[in-house]
Amino acid sequence: MQHQMPQDHDEIASFITEETHRLATISMNDYGFQLSARMALSYLERATRVLESKRSRNQEIINALGALKAAAAAIAREYAQLEKFCTDCERFSHQETKNVIEWISKWVVRAISREYMGTASYHLAHKIRTFHSMLCSVLIEG
Repeated sequence: MQHQMPQDHDEIASFITEETHRLATISMNDYGFQLSARMALSYLERATRVLESKRSRNQEIINALGALKAAAAAIAREYAQLEKFCTDCERFSHQETKNVIEWISKWVVRAISREYMGTASYHLAHKIRTFHSMLCSVLIEG
């Protein structure tokens, strides 16, 4: 009894290897927080397409696919929030300051927001790597 067509194996293998590299780039923030968030959203779109194309008769696999789809949507919402926050920070950084107090306040806000972006990005990178591991496990299993 054949569960998958050979081209499905090729697509799954391609997804796993290509996206593992992308996740390393996202996790390291090689291109900054905002671009990493965009890359993560792109990854999650592709992962969702892979999940939707996966077929199985095994109820456990079907349940796992549903849970992974929900997890992908939740992680995507968090990355979208991070991307919006990055955009807002960039816009704030370009606002002019009128005096020394505004300049100091602006730098304090920028430092706090940068720390927040780093922490949020770190936690999201952990979530997306965990998601990818679980997704690969389900894809290989069934």
